[in-house]
Amino acid sequence: MTLRVGVVSGRQLPTEGGGWTFVAGISGALKRVQTRNDYLFVDDMIEREDAAVEKNWDSRNLPRRILRRAFREGIGMARKIAPQGLRRLVVKTKDADGYPELLQAVVEQQKLDMVWFITQASVPVRGPFIVTVWDLEHREQPCFPEVSVTGWRWMERERHYKAVLPRASFVITGTQAGKEQVVRYYGVNPKNVKVIQFPIPEKDLQLTSVDILALREKYQIKGDFLFYPAQFWPHKNHINLLLALDILRKRNGLRVNLVLTGSDKGNRRYVLEKVSEWGLSDQVFDLGFVSREELNTLYGNALALVFPSFFGPDNLPPLEAFSLACPVIASRITGAEEQLSGGALLFDPADPVDIADKVLAVTADAALRSRLTGEGAKIALLRTPERYIAQVEEILDGFAAIRRCWGLEYRHI
Repeated sequence: MTLRVGVVSGRQLPTEGGGWTFVAGISGALKRVQTRNDYLFVDDMIEREDAAVEKNWDSRNLPRRILRRAFREGIGMARKIAPQGLRRLVVKTKDADGYPELLQAVVEQQKLDMVWFITQASVPVRGPFIVTVWDLEHREQPCFPEVSVTGWRWMERERHYKAVLPRASFVITGTQAGKEQVVRYYGVNPKNVKVIQFPIPEKDLQLTSVDILALREKYQIKGDFLFYPAQFWPHKNHINLLLALDILRKRNGLRVNLVLTGSDKGNRRYVLEKVSEWGLSDQVFDLGFVSREELNTLYGNALALVFPSFFGPDNLPPLEAFSLACPVIASRITGAEEQLSGGALLFDPADPVDIADKVLAVTADAALRSRLTGEGAKIALLRTPERYIAQVEEILDGFAAIRRCWGLEYRHI
Protein backbone atom coordinates (compact mmCIF):
# COMPACT_ATOMS: atom_id res chain seq x y z
CA MET A 1 0.00 0.00 0.00
CA THR A 2 1.04 3.60 -0.56
CA LEU A 3 1.49 5.40 2.75
CA ARG A 4 0.78 9.04 3.48
CA VAL A 5 3.81 10.24 5.42
CA GLY A 6 3.91 13.61 7.14
CA VAL A 7 7.41 15.12 7.24
CA VAL A 8 8.21 17.50 10.11
CA SER A 9 11.31 19.65 9.64
CA GLY A 10 10.93 21.94 12.65
CA ARG A 11 11.64 25.01 10.51
CA GLN A 12 15.39 24.97 11.06
CA LEU A 13 17.28 28.19 10.31
CA PRO A 14 20.65 28.40 8.51
CA THR A 15 22.18 29.74 11.73
CA GLU A 16 21.51 26.33 13.32
CA GLY A 17 24.45 24.95 11.35
CA GLY A 18 24.52 21.20 10.79
CA GLY A 19 20.91 20.76 11.85
CA TRP A 20 19.73 23.07 9.08
CA THR A 21 22.02 21.41 6.53
CA PHE A 22 20.65 17.96 7.35
CA VAL A 23 17.00 19.05 7.28
CA ALA A 24 17.41 21.10 4.10
CA GLY A 25 19.14 18.21 2.36
CA ILE A 26 16.45 15.65 3.19
CA SER A 27 13.60 18.07 2.47
CA GLY A 28 15.08 19.02 -0.91
CA ALA A 29 15.65 15.42 -1.92
CA LEU A 30 12.10 14.41 -0.96
CA LYS A 31 10.77 17.10 -3.28
CA ARG A 32 13.05 15.94 -6.09
CA VAL A 33 13.12 12.13 -6.10
CA GLN A 34 10.42 9.66 -7.07
CA THR A 35 9.17 7.66 -4.09
CA ARG A 36 6.77 4.79 -3.49
CA ASN A 37 4.96 6.69 -0.74
CA ASP A 38 3.39 10.14 -0.57
CA TYR A 39 5.31 12.68 1.54
CA LEU A 40 3.52 15.77 2.85
CA PHE A 41 5.37 18.63 4.52
CA VAL A 42 3.52 19.13 7.79
CA ASP A 43 5.12 22.46 8.74
CA ASP A 44 3.60 24.09 5.66
CA MET A 45 0.20 22.64 6.53
CA ILE A 46 0.42 23.82 10.12
CA GLU A 47 1.14 27.36 9.02
CA ARG A 48 -1.87 27.28 6.69
CA GLU A 49 -4.05 25.69 9.39
CA ASP A 50 -2.98 28.25 11.97
CA ALA A 51 -3.59 31.13 9.59
CA ALA A 52 -7.02 29.78 8.63
CA VAL A 53 -8.11 29.50 12.25
CA GLU A 54 -6.93 33.02 13.04
CA LYS A 55 -8.74 34.52 10.04
CA ASN A 56 -11.94 32.47 10.19
CA TRP A 57 -14.40 33.77 12.79
CA ASP A 58 -16.98 31.11 11.94
CA SER A 59 -18.64 29.81 15.11
CA ARG A 60 -17.52 26.27 14.27
CA ASN A 61 -13.96 27.36 14.99
CA LEU A 62 -14.84 29.22 18.17
CA PRO A 63 -14.05 26.31 20.56
CA ARG A 64 -10.71 25.86 18.85
CA ARG A 65 -9.90 29.57 19.16
CA ILE A 66 -10.93 29.63 22.83
CA LEU A 67 -8.81 26.56 23.57
CA ARG A 68 -5.73 27.98 21.88
CA ARG A 69 -6.15 31.36 23.59
CA ALA A 70 -6.55 29.70 27.00
CA PHE A 71 -3.51 27.57 26.33
CA ARG A 72 -1.38 30.59 25.49
CA GLU A 73 -2.64 32.57 28.49
CA GLY A 74 -1.98 29.63 30.79
CA ILE A 75 1.59 29.32 29.57
CA GLY A 76 2.09 33.06 30.01
CA MET A 77 0.78 32.94 33.57
CA ALA A 78 2.95 29.90 34.39
CA ARG A 79 6.01 31.78 33.24
CA LYS A 80 5.14 34.75 35.42
CA ILE A 81 4.51 32.85 38.63
CA ALA A 82 7.22 30.19 38.26
CA PRO A 83 10.40 30.71 40.28
CA GLN A 84 13.19 32.25 38.25
CA GLY A 85 15.14 29.01 38.08
CA LEU A 86 12.15 27.08 36.76
CA ARG A 87 10.82 29.44 34.12
CA ARG A 88 12.79 27.86 31.33
CA LEU A 89 11.25 24.52 32.18
CA VAL A 90 7.83 25.86 31.21
CA VAL A 91 6.79 24.83 27.71
CA LYS A 92 8.28 27.22 25.15
CA THR A 93 7.76 28.77 21.73
CA LYS A 94 6.00 26.16 19.60
CA ASP A 95 4.21 24.58 22.56
CA ALA A 96 3.09 28.03 23.69
CA ASP A 97 1.68 28.59 20.22
CA GLY A 98 -0.35 25.38 20.42
CA TYR A 99 2.04 23.49 18.15
CA PRO A 100 1.25 19.94 19.38
CA GLU A 101 -2.45 20.62 18.96
CA LEU A 102 -1.97 21.95 15.44
CA LEU A 103 0.30 19.05 14.53
CA GLN A 104 -2.25 16.49 15.73
CA ALA A 105 -4.99 18.28 13.82
CA VAL A 106 -3.01 18.00 10.59
CA VAL A 107 -2.27 14.32 11.25
CA GLU A 108 -5.97 13.59 11.61
CA GLN A 109 -7.21 15.86 8.82
CA GLN A 110 -4.70 14.54 6.32
CA LYS A 111 -5.19 10.95 7.49
CA LEU A 112 -1.47 10.41 7.79
CA ASP A 113 -0.25 6.85 8.18
CA MET A 114 3.11 7.92 9.59
CA VAL A 115 4.78 11.11 10.82
CA TRP A 116 8.52 11.38 10.20
CA PHE A 117 10.44 13.92 12.30
CA ILE A 118 13.62 14.69 10.35
CA THR A 119 14.60 17.05 13.16
CA GLN A 120 15.22 16.29 16.84
CA ALA A 121 12.39 18.70 17.69
CA SER A 122 9.80 15.95 17.91
CA VAL A 123 6.66 15.50 20.01
CA PRO A 124 4.60 12.35 20.58
CA VAL A 125 1.58 12.19 18.28
CA ARG A 126 -1.44 9.94 18.47
CA GLY A 127 -0.43 7.51 15.78
CA PRO A 128 2.74 5.98 14.32
CA PHE A 129 5.79 8.23 14.05
CA ILE A 130 9.50 8.09 13.28
CA VAL A 131 12.09 10.03 15.28
CA THR A 132 15.55 11.03 14.05
CA VAL A 133 18.25 11.16 16.74
CA TRP A 134 21.48 13.06 16.04
CA ASP A 135 23.10 12.66 19.44
CA LEU A 136 22.47 11.87 23.10
CA GLU A 137 25.46 13.76 24.45
CA HIS A 138 23.61 14.99 27.52
CA ARG A 139 23.89 11.35 28.64
CA GLU A 140 27.37 10.71 27.26
CA GLN A 141 29.03 13.97 28.40
CA PRO A 142 26.79 15.83 30.88
CA CYS A 143 29.76 17.91 32.06
CA PHE A 144 29.27 20.34 29.17
CA PRO A 145 27.11 23.30 30.22
CA GLU A 146 25.14 23.48 26.97
CA VAL A 147 23.57 20.09 27.69
CA SER A 148 23.27 20.43 31.44
CA VAL A 149 22.80 23.94 32.84
CA THR A 150 22.17 26.29 29.88
CA GLY A 151 20.21 26.18 26.64
CA TRP A 152 18.26 22.92 26.29
CA ARG A 153 19.03 21.70 29.80
CA TRP A 154 19.67 18.16 30.99
CA MET A 155 16.26 17.58 32.53
CA GLU A 156 14.50 19.11 29.52
CA ARG A 157 16.36 16.80 27.19
CA GLU A 158 15.76 13.81 29.41
CA ARG A 159 12.01 14.42 29.66
CA HIS A 160 11.86 14.86 25.91
CA TYR A 161 13.65 11.63 25.03
CA LYS A 162 11.85 9.58 27.69
CA ALA A 163 8.51 10.76 26.30
CA VAL A 164 9.38 10.35 22.64
CA LEU A 165 11.85 7.53 21.99
CA PRO A 166 10.09 4.54 23.65
CA ARG A 167 6.82 5.66 22.08
CA ALA A 168 8.19 6.04 18.53
CA SER A 169 7.41 3.38 15.95
CA PHE A 170 10.98 3.69 14.72
CA VAL A 171 14.07 5.63 15.75
CA ILE A 172 16.66 6.48 13.09
CA THR A 173 20.30 7.07 13.99
CA GLY A 174 23.34 7.54 11.77
CA THR A 175 25.63 4.96 13.37
CA GLN A 176 25.58 1.69 15.25
CA ALA A 177 27.12 3.59 18.16
CA GLY A 178 24.13 5.91 18.17
CA LYS A 179 21.75 2.96 18.10
CA GLU A 180 23.45 1.37 21.09
CA GLN A 181 23.04 4.61 23.05
CA VAL A 182 19.30 4.80 22.27
CA VAL A 183 18.81 1.21 23.39
CA ARG A 184 21.00 1.52 26.49
CA TYR A 185 19.68 4.80 27.84
CA TYR A 186 15.98 4.55 26.94
CA GLY A 187 15.25 0.83 26.72
CA VAL A 188 14.01 1.02 23.14
CA ASN A 189 13.51 -2.31 21.37
CA PRO A 190 16.63 -2.74 19.18
CA LYS A 191 14.43 -3.91 16.29
CA ASN A 192 12.81 -0.48 16.25
CA VAL A 193 16.10 1.43 16.02
CA LYS A 194 17.33 1.69 12.44
CA VAL A 195 20.83 2.79 11.39
CA ILE A 196 20.97 4.94 8.27
CA GLN A 197 24.23 6.78 7.74
CA PHE A 198 23.98 10.55 7.46
CA PRO A 199 23.83 11.68 3.83
CA ILE A 200 26.15 14.12 2.15
CA PRO A 201 24.26 17.44 1.77
CA GLU A 202 22.34 17.65 -1.49
CA LYS A 203 24.12 19.10 -4.50
CA ASP A 204 22.21 22.39 -4.52
CA LEU A 205 23.77 23.22 -1.16
CA GLN A 206 27.26 22.71 -2.57
CA LEU A 207 27.07 25.25 -5.38
CA THR A 208 29.32 28.27 -5.05
CA SER A 209 29.95 31.39 -7.08
CA VAL A 210 32.19 33.19 -4.59
CA ASP A 211 35.74 33.81 -5.78
CA ILE A 212 38.38 32.86 -3.22
CA LEU A 213 40.44 35.99 -3.95
CA ALA A 214 37.41 38.18 -3.25
CA LEU A 215 36.73 36.21 -0.09
CA ARG A 216 40.32 36.59 1.09
CA GLU A 217 40.15 40.33 0.53
CA LYS A 218 36.78 40.66 2.26
CA TYR A 219 37.94 38.91 5.43
CA GLN A 220 41.66 39.70 5.18
CA ILE A 221 42.60 36.00 5.14
CA LYS A 222 46.32 35.48 4.60
CA GLY A 223 48.14 32.42 3.29
CA ASP A 224 47.12 28.77 3.42
CA PHE A 225 44.63 27.93 6.11
CA LEU A 226 42.87 25.21 8.05
CA PHE A 227 39.10 25.54 8.25
CA TYR A 228 36.77 24.94 11.19
CA PRO A 229 33.07 25.76 10.67
CA ALA A 230 31.37 25.41 14.05
CA GLN A 231 29.06 27.36 16.29
CA PHE A 232 30.75 28.64 19.41
CA TRP A 233 29.60 26.00 21.89
CA PRO A 234 32.08 24.74 24.52
CA HIS A 235 31.85 21.20 23.12
CA LYS A 236 33.12 22.41 19.76
CA ASN A 237 36.53 22.48 21.42
CA HIS A 238 38.05 25.58 19.85
CA ILE A 239 40.38 25.88 22.83
CA ASN A 240 42.35 22.66 22.37
CA LEU A 241 42.66 23.48 18.67
CA LEU A 242 44.14 26.88 19.55
CA LEU A 243 46.55 25.20 21.96
CA ALA A 244 47.62 22.90 19.10
CA LEU A 245 48.41 25.95 16.95
CA ASP A 246 50.44 27.37 19.82
CA ILE A 247 52.37 24.08 20.09
CA LEU A 248 53.16 24.07 16.37
CA ARG A 249 54.46 27.63 16.54
CA LYS A 250 56.64 27.05 19.60
CA ARG A 251 57.76 23.46 18.97
CA ASN A 252 58.04 23.43 15.19
CA GLY A 253 58.37 27.09 14.27
CA LEU A 254 55.26 26.64 12.09
CA ARG A 255 52.58 29.31 11.94
CA VAL A 256 49.39 27.58 10.75
CA ASN A 257 46.49 29.85 9.87
CA LEU A 258 42.98 28.94 10.95
CA VAL A 259 39.66 30.23 9.60
CA LEU A 260 36.67 30.00 11.95
CA THR A 261 33.04 30.44 10.98
CA GLY A 262 29.83 30.01 12.97
CA SER A 263 27.26 31.70 15.16
CA ASP A 264 27.97 32.59 18.77
CA LYS A 265 26.32 30.28 21.31
CA GLY A 266 27.87 31.96 24.34
CA ASN A 267 31.53 30.95 24.06
CA ARG A 268 32.88 33.17 21.29
CA ARG A 269 34.17 35.92 23.57
CA TYR A 270 36.12 33.42 25.66
CA VAL A 271 37.65 31.80 22.57
CA LEU A 272 38.73 35.15 21.12
CA GLU A 273 40.19 36.19 24.46
CA LYS A 274 42.41 33.09 24.32
CA VAL A 275 43.38 33.88 20.74
CA SER A 276 44.68 37.24 21.95
CA GLU A 277 46.20 35.91 25.17
CA TRP A 278 48.20 33.23 23.34
CA GLY A 279 49.41 35.59 20.62
CA LEU A 280 47.49 33.93 17.81
CA SER A 281 45.64 36.97 16.49
CA ASP A 282 47.65 37.07 13.26
CA GLN A 283 46.87 33.38 12.57
CA VAL A 284 43.21 33.05 13.49
CA PHE A 285 40.51 34.62 11.32
CA ASP A 286 37.03 34.70 12.88
CA LEU A 287 34.51 35.33 10.11
CA GLY A 288 31.32 34.85 12.12
CA PHE A 289 28.29 33.42 10.33
CA VAL A 290 28.85 33.25 6.57
CA SER A 291 26.64 32.37 3.62
CA ARG A 292 26.43 28.87 2.21
CA GLU A 293 28.30 30.03 -0.92
CA GLU A 294 31.16 31.46 1.13
CA LEU A 295 31.23 28.35 3.31
CA ASN A 296 31.65 26.10 0.28
CA THR A 297 34.41 28.28 -1.14
CA LEU A 298 36.28 28.01 2.16
CA TYR A 299 35.94 24.22 2.15
CA GLY A 300 37.19 24.04 -1.40
CA ASN A 301 40.30 26.14 -0.74
CA ALA A 302 41.36 25.02 2.74
CA LEU A 303 44.41 22.88 3.40
CA ALA A 304 42.08 20.72 5.45
CA LEU A 305 38.98 20.73 7.61
CA VAL A 306 40.01 20.32 11.24
CA PHE A 307 37.08 19.13 13.36
CA PRO A 308 37.92 18.79 17.08
CA SER A 309 34.36 18.54 18.43
CA PHE A 310 33.82 16.37 21.51
CA PHE A 311 30.26 15.52 20.43
CA GLY A 312 29.03 12.87 18.03
CA PRO A 313 28.64 10.22 16.85
CA ASP A 314 27.18 11.96 13.78
CA ASN A 315 28.65 15.21 12.48
CA LEU A 316 27.99 16.93 9.16
CA PRO A 317 31.05 19.16 8.45
CA PRO A 318 33.34 16.18 7.70
CA LEU A 319 30.74 14.90 5.22
CA GLU A 320 30.51 18.33 3.61
CA ALA A 321 34.30 18.37 3.33
CA PHE A 322 34.24 14.93 1.66
CA SER A 323 31.95 16.25 -1.05
CA LEU A 324 34.02 19.40 -1.64
CA ALA A 325 37.46 17.78 -2.01
CA CYS A 326 38.68 19.01 1.36
CA PRO A 327 40.92 16.69 3.44
CA VAL A 328 39.56 15.95 6.92
CA ILE A 329 41.27 15.82 10.31
CA ALA A 330 38.75 14.97 13.02
CA SER A 331 38.18 13.85 16.59
CA ARG A 332 38.49 10.19 17.48
CA ILE A 333 35.17 10.05 19.32
CA THR A 334 32.66 7.24 19.71
CA GLY A 335 31.38 6.33 16.25
CA ALA A 336 33.95 8.41 14.33
CA GLU A 337 35.57 5.44 12.62
CA GLU A 338 32.13 4.17 11.67
CA GLN A 339 30.90 7.48 10.27
CA LEU A 340 34.09 8.61 8.54
CA SER A 341 35.17 5.16 7.30
CA GLY A 342 38.88 5.85 6.81
CA GLY A 343 38.29 9.18 5.09
CA ALA A 344 39.75 11.23 7.95
CA LEU A 345 42.91 11.39 10.01
CA LEU A 346 41.77 11.09 13.63
CA PHE A 347 43.12 12.59 16.86
CA ASP A 348 42.31 12.70 20.56
CA PRO A 349 40.25 15.90 20.97
CA ALA A 350 41.45 16.33 24.56
CA ASP A 351 45.14 16.19 23.58
CA PRO A 352 46.51 19.37 21.92
CA VAL A 353 49.79 17.59 21.16
CA ASP A 354 47.97 14.87 19.19
CA ILE A 355 45.96 17.53 17.36
CA ALA A 356 49.18 19.38 16.54
CA ASP A 357 50.84 16.18 15.28
CA LYS A 358 47.95 15.39 12.94
CA VAL A 359 47.77 18.97 11.66
CA LEU A 360 51.51 18.89 10.99
CA ALA A 361 51.20 15.59 9.12
CA VAL A 362 48.47 16.86 6.82
CA THR A 363 49.88 20.32 6.16
CA ALA A 364 53.34 18.89 5.35
CA ASP A 365 52.30 15.93 3.19
CA ALA A 366 50.55 16.61 -0.12
CA ALA A 367 50.26 12.88 -0.80
CA LEU A 368 48.41 12.36 2.49
CA ARG A 369 46.04 15.22 1.65
CA SER A 370 45.39 13.64 -1.74
CA ARG A 371 44.71 10.23 -0.20
CA LEU A 372 42.26 11.68 2.32
CA THR A 373 40.50 13.66 -0.40
CA GLY A 374 40.16 10.52 -2.53
CA GLU A 375 38.75 8.43 0.31
CA GLY A 376 36.32 11.20 1.19
CA ALA A 377 35.12 11.41 -2.41
CA LYS A 378 34.35 7.68 -2.42
CA ILE A 379 32.23 8.07 0.71
CA ALA A 380 30.44 11.08 -0.79
CA LEU A 381 29.43 9.04 -3.83
CA LEU A 382 27.77 6.41 -1.64
CA ARG A 383 25.96 8.53 0.92
CA THR A 384 23.50 10.52 -1.10
CA PRO A 385 20.19 11.96 0.14
CA GLU A 386 18.49 9.71 -2.41
CA ARG A 387 20.00 6.62 -0.81
CA TYR A 388 19.03 7.85 2.65
CA ILE A 389 15.42 8.26 1.54
CA ALA A 390 15.47 4.85 -0.16
CA GLN A 391 16.46 3.26 3.15
CA VAL A 392 13.64 5.08 4.93
CA GLU A 393 11.31 3.72 2.24
CA GLU A 394 12.48 0.21 3.13
CA ILE A 395 11.46 0.84 6.74
CA LEU A 396 8.07 2.04 5.54
CA ASP A 397 7.67 -1.02 3.29
CA GLY A 398 7.91 -3.20 6.37
CA PHE A 399 5.52 -0.96 8.27
CA ALA A 400 2.92 -1.10 5.44
CA ALA A 401 2.22 -4.77 6.24
CA ILE A 402 1.28 -3.66 9.76
CA ARG A 403 -0.57 -0.48 8.80
CA ARG A 404 -3.04 -2.27 6.55
CA CYS A 405 -4.45 -4.06 9.60
CA TRP A 406 -6.76 -1.12 10.51
CA GLY A 407 -8.90 1.32 8.58
CA LEU A 408 -8.75 5.10 8.39
CA GLU A 409 -11.74 5.52 10.67
CA TYR A 410 -10.66 3.05 13.37
CA ARG A 411 -11.58 4.04 16.94
CA HIS A 412 -11.23 1.82 19.99
CA ILE A 413 -14.59 0.83 21.49
